[in-house]
Amino acid sequence: MRKIIIGTGALLLLAGGLLFSLAPDTLSMLVLAVMCFITFLGFAMGLFPAMMYSFGFKTGRHNIEQTLDVQSTENWIGVFKLEYLFRQKTLDELFRSYKAKAEAQKEQEEIVSGIEEYISEDVLSLRTWQGLILQIPGALTGLGILGTFIGLITGISGIGFSSVDAALESVSVLLGGIKTAFYTSISGVILSILFNILYRMIWNTMLREYGMFIDSFHKFVIPSVEEQSRKKQDADIKKILSRLDRIPKNPGYSLSAPGGQAVTGGSANEQLLMPQIREGLKKGEFTFYLQPRVDINTRKFAAAEALVRWNHPTLGVLQPGSFLPVLEKNGFITKLDAYVWESVCKTIRKWIDAGIRPVPVSVNLSKTDIMAIDIVGFFRQMLEKYRIPPRALELEIAKNAYTQSEETTVEVAGELRRLGFKVIMDGFDGDYISVNMLENMETDALKLDLRFLAEDKDNEIASYFEQARKLNIELMAEGIENTEQITNLKKAGCVYGQGYYFYKPMSIEAFETATEQE
Repeated sequence: MRKIIIGTGALLLLAGGLLFSLAPDTLSMLVLAVMCFITFLGFAMGLFPAMMYSFGFKTGRHNIEQTLDVQSTENWIGVFKLEYLFRQKTLDELFRSYKAKAEAQKEQEEIVSGIEEYISEDVLSLRTWQGLILQIPGALTGLGILGTFIGLITGISGIGFSSVDAALESVSVLLGGIKTAFYTSISGVILSILFNILYRMIWNTMLREYGMFIDSFHKFVIPSVEEQSRKKQDADIKKILSRLDRIPKNPGYSLSAPGGQAVTGGSANEQLLMPQIREGLKKGEFTFYLQPRVDINTRKFAAAEALVRWNHPTLGVLQPGSFLPVLEKNGFITKLDAYVWESVCKTIRKWIDAGIRPVPVSVNLSKTDIMAIDIVGFFRQMLEKYRIPPRALELEIAKNAYTQSEETTVEVAGELRRLGFKVIMDGFDGDYISVNMLENMETDALKLDLRFLAEDKDNEIASYFEQARKLNIELMAEGIENTEQITNLKKAGCVYGQGYYFYKPMSIEAFETATEQE
């Protein structure tokens, strides 16, 4: 890396020295001096830091591999013990900040944030003055053009024909001005092209090293947030089943099939959990948490999504991943969904009676709900029973309902919209259905799920928002987990979003308190 830094600096010095040696006059040297100053300023502020970050990421990857060779316990412990993972001041400072948060999340058994929240392309671009550095090639070209005009004006202003000698002198001055104009223009173009090529090469090299480091970090140290979520869900199910197995046996908690034969796998899950789920519904053990949807610019609450939770009398609050798969498999999910929908309507009515202007709450509708329940009749009944305004309740219909049962879903969505509900397509990820097809899909808004957005679709986010604006369809984002996503969404014109970056799902009481504090 030292050789690359020296080589880059030497190349710029050589180019500047060569151009100085060819300068035809003092004016050309002055213009070239300004160009060279800007070029070396760009090297110091942009090229040099980018090369150092590239070196840091390469060192970080090497240190991770070395730690794997000697670490006998969890890999993250060995890596987090390193005081200087990157051996680069800025990156090591950022890593220490991330490490503090990650260790706290580990202790609390939470999903650990991705390192991209602290070290991302946007963070690096700010620290290498990218916005300013990208202007340097244009500035050099502009200085060349300015030198051209100065040279031509100098030559033309010296023209005089009072005598033969004056005319000859004028020609000499004019040629000198033209030479200055030509020289400064060429110098500006040469330095501009050279700087731009070097910057692009160095920046892309840094991004390559960054990508390889991130890949190695998630592979060997801490998995990505998505992978952790999947593993945590599987672990939660196993933990719950294990704990339930230790509860004194009775008909509601039996792990045995009729006749005393033990059951295993999915059958065991269902036979163990279903009696308790039915009993839990009767006893009102199921509730919902609220995850705020916010204005990403002001962070003020705009709405909230209702997410089911099970207040198990023995195991405490259970995440949906531990019981929903069983319900989805046997179709009982529709009864739980209807229970949650009505619970949300009751809560909105309670807010209204207390004189609180309710924040719109969205509930989730699956393809199974659409096909198995009279959705329109149910929500019409809810409006009448609890006397709530339709706009206080938003209905999020799963994307697969639109793609797999399009005709029925579009018909139901249209009727719900005519009742005054805001209908949102949930889980949009850019696949299967194009934004241009949404004109006839009977939806008011789209929820772009960043957690399942294909990596090669990242650069298409802006186009999704542009097309949605043309169709007058609101596009919001969910699954926001880091600052890089926020930056991209703001650039694309996104206004509303939700995710762990802003708020985790919270109890109704905590949500009410947070709303009052706004």
